[in-house]
Amino acid sequence: MDESDNHVGVATVLRRNALAMLVAAGATVAVQLGTYFIFGEIAMTLLVALGWVVVAAPVFAAGGRSVIDALLRGGAVIDASAVVLIVSAAAGPALGPVGAIKIYLIFCSVALAGCSLVLLGRNVISRHILSVVAVSLILAVAAGPFWSNGIITSASAPWRERIAFGVRACNPVFSTIKCLNVGYGFVWNEKPILYEHTVLGRDVPIRATAWYVTVGVYSVFAFTVGAINAVRRRERHRPGRE
Repeated sequence: MDESDNHVGVATVLRRNALAMLVAAGATVAVQLGTYFIFGEIAMTLLVALGWVVVAAPVFAAGGRSVIDALLRGGAVIDASAVVLIVSAAAGPALGPVGAIKIYLIFCSVALAGCSLVLLGRNVISRHILSVVAVSLILAVAAGPFWSNGIITSASAPWRERIAFGVRACNPVFSTIKCLNVGYGFVWNEKPILYEHTVLGRDVPIRATAWYVTVGVYSVFAFTVGAINAVRRRERHRPGRE
């Protein structure tokens, strides 16, 4: 990424990213609000909104030429997601303001984790490749209840529930739906597709996981990757190194 951007004015940075940010925000609002108005179902709207954030934030961030560019573009996706959360919270008792804030923080942490991986790239091509890696990784974690069966069942009794807890704690899908008020979400292990294909809630109890645990997991990951990237950039531009 272009280190000369450290000395570029704020107005210049905003101006060169304005179009990308508008596209990111516009597409986010269109997809998320479109889902809400078409289906009128809060849980489905939130899951689509989460999926969009997971995919769109790293992809838009990959087009930035500097760290600040990438964060502005990815951040536009996060901020625009607040629109559907506000609408959902105002629409009825299913979500509420507190639930909307919790989900917004979940979206922030997940998007930041994806963008942090993108920022490891040294050029446009590598950043776009890493955006695919970031999206694939987070989607794989979200699909943990399906592919982790063997790991969970092969573990000893004490570790079985711990691993199951980890699978749930790292899963933004579970955490997002958990933010709905009682009676408006759904019990995952009572859904046929989950009951038939995952041991969570069937053979292994599902322990309750607070939303902030998921936020913490992705935030720690993001800041760790960010710290690694900062060290790499410092070493790369240290006097005496090319």
